[in-house]
Order: sequence, then structure tokens, then C-alpha cells
Amino acid sequence: MPLDTIYLTRHGHRLNWTIDVRTGTYKSQFPTPTGNPADPALTSHGVRQSHELAVHIAGPDFHPKPFRVYSSPFYRCLQTIQPSIEALKKEHQESKYTDSNAALPGQIDPAADLDVRIENGLGEWFGPTTFFDHPSHPTPRTMHALFPSIVPSSPETKYTPLLHPSTRGETIAQLHNRVATALEGIIADVDAEITALEATLPAEQRTSKSILICAHAAPLIAMGRVLTGQMPEDSSEEDFYVFTAGMSTFKRRETRNQDESRSRDLLAEGTRFVRSRGVPAWEGGHGVGGGWDCVKNGDCTFLSDGAERGWHFNGEESFDTGPMAPVSEQPTVLGSVNSEGSRSGPKL
Repeated sequence: MPLDTIYLTRHGHRLNWTIDVRTGTYKSQFPTPTGNPADPALTSHGVRQSHELAVHIAGPDFHPKPFRVYSSPFYRCLQTIQPSIEALKKEHQESKYTDSNAALPGQIDPAADLDVRIENGLGEWFGPTTFFDHPSHPTPRTMHALFPSIVPSSPETKYTPLLHPSTRGETIAQLHNRVATALEGIIADVDAEITALEATLPAEQRTSKSILICAHAAPLIAMGRVLTGQMPEDSSEEDFYVFTAGMSTFKRRETRNQDESRSRDLLAEGTRFVRSRGVPAWEGGHGVGGGWDCVKNGDCTFLSDGAERGWHFNGEESFDTGPMAPVSEQPTVLGSVNSEGSRSGPKL
């Protein structure tokens, strides 16, 4: 029984940053925990959302519980899922399994590994530029120091990221292909781990398996598209909802497509490959990992304030006018678009 469920959640409401388009200089409103101006912490409201998310995930009606957990390397994502993972770890330690050593509905699988696997291929989207580097992702060791309860002490030895995005940013198409490459590798990894585990178990102890992924608005929209294989003609179409701390659920299809790899040239120049084999052919309904169906899209019923900070693509966010912009050009705050299509300030 391979991996059959994927949960996607967005980080909670966060603090903001700005960028001067003339120089590519990022600045944060408040000091950030990692020193990266594009890596802010959650607001107090975002922290509350993270605890409401934890109550939902750790609750008895949430099934199947995560078997593995993946996250973007940015602080706000790990901060969002920290309460959930700590609650799951506590429940896992206290679980009383049946004599068959199998998890009952609502329980955590006995073989679950809940240390967060930091995957750079799931990281934030920055628009393309030819004249500066976007801020680098925090390192796993930095995130262990900040989140020792959910990130292992030697994270690089326990999990090796599949790829690192280009520091010069990406087009929308390159973002989708980068996310597809990361997800294909993650699914293959977990399938292999489940196959090895179940080879040692009788059939009655083989249970449904899921993974939890925490990331950002743009990559999450791209994930929904590459899992289902459905790419709209207009990238700004609102097909997958990515409200702060909301959750979408994807179920694996019974009839699966064959995975095919394409050229790595479909990714942004400067993308660093570590373990990935290439960009999978996911469009046209194929989907990565054989294809998935979205059964819950942006669920926020467990959040006290419901759906907030919806976002969708609104152009490439290209920075290539930067050094050529007139001196009078004002520093730019990257904006977001809410579900009604009107401007709603920065993408929080």
C-alpha cells in the first residue's frame, strides 16, 4: 500500500518585508530570527492559527495521521507546523496500539517519523532577475537551532534535499516545474520507505499512509496543479486556495499514469540538483507520482477566523527592470491579490 494521501498547508499570517527594485535590496519591518529579511516570523494572529491547526491535525477525526512531514526551509513554515508536530510526537509516544501493532483510525502509524524533513525544493517563489541574488534559504542546521523539538540535530545526515532553487528567481512556469521535481522525489522516497516497511509486516498491519507539507502560497498553488496535472491556460486562475494555515487534501488515483522525465532546462538557470532525476511530465492530467485528486481545497473550517489572505498569481513578478529603473522609482512592496481580485497589500 503506497503513499495515498498528501496534506498541503500554508504558513500562518506573517510579518512583512520590502524590496527596492532599483538595487534588489530586501528589508524587513522587524528583525528576523534567521537574519534573512525575507524570512520573517509569524504575527501573533499567525501563532494562534498555528495552534488551531495543531488541534485539527492532532484531533481524533483527522485520518490518516501524517507518516512523514516536509517543510519549506523558511522560518514561518516551521513555526506554523511546530505545535502540530509537537502534539503528534506526544501522541505517538503515548499511543497504545492493538496486539497486531497496527494503528487504528485516528492514531499515528507506529512507524511514523515525525522529525521535519526540510526540502529546499518546496521553498518560497521569487520572481526572475538577472542583476541580483534573492536571499538564500536558511540552512537545516540553523533551523535545528531554532526548532530543536521538530528538526533533528543533524538534519543533513537524516534527509538530503532534492534540489535548491536558483537564487536568481524563477518564472511561473519554472516554479511549477521546480515544485513538480521536488514532489516527484518526495513521493518516490516515501513510496520506497513504505515498501521496505511493509515487506516486514503481515497484510493486516499495512495501513493508509499520508505526508504533511507546509509551504508558501505560490508553491502551494503550483503543487495542486502538478499533483492533479491540471494547468490552467491563465496562471492567475483561482483553482487551488491557499489561505493562511488552511489545508488541502489530495488522494492518490487508483489508475496511475507512468512517470516520465524531461530536460532539466525547464528549470531556472542556477537551480542546483542534489538527488532529483529531472522534471517529470505532469501536465495534461498526468500529475506527479501517478496523479492525485483534490478532495479538500483550502479547508479553513477549523480556524476561528476562517479563510484569510487568499492569493493568486498576478504576473511573473519579474525584477529585470531593476537597475534600469529611473532613480525616482520607489522601493516596491510585493503585493497580493485576494479572492475577489482586488489589491490587498503584501502577500502575508
